[in-house]
Amino acid sequence: MIDDEDDDEILKKGITIKSVFKNAMIVLFIILGAIFVYVGFALDQIAIIFAGFVTICIGATLIQIRKPEREPVRQTLTILKCESCGITKVRHFEEGDYIFEKKDPCDKCNDVLEVKQIYSIKFKDPKTKLIPSVQT
Repeated sequence: MIDDEDDDEILKKGITIKSVFKNAMIVLFIILGAIFVYVGFALDQIAIIFAGFVTICIGATLIQIRKPEREPVRQTLTILKCESCGITKVRHFEEGDYIFEKKDPCDKCNDVLEVKQIYSIKFKDPKTKLIPSVQT
C-alpha cells in the first residue's frame, strides 16, 4: 500500500542553513580532492594524488550519510458491532482478533458483538497519544 501522506511531508520540507552548509562542505571536499589530484603542487606526486583521492572519497561518503527516519507511530483498532441493537464499539486491537469473530457481550442488549473491521492508523506527529476505546 502506498502512503500519500509521505509525499506531502517531502514537499513541505524547506531548505535549512544546516543542509546548505552540509552540501557546501561536501562540494568543497570533492573540489579540494580534484585540485590535489590534477594540480599536484608538492614534491611527492604519489602522496598528493593519494590525498586527493582520499578527500574525494570522504566527500562521496558524506553525500550518502542520511539521518535515519523515525518509524511512524501506529495504532491498530478493532470495530465491533451488535447485530440486534446496532451499537458500535471501537477498541484497541487484541491478538487473535479477526473479521466476523463473535467477541464481547453487548453493553446495551447483552447480545454478542461481532468484529466488523480491523485497521491501523498512522499518526503524523510521533508525540500523539493513542486513541482510547470508544462506544457509540
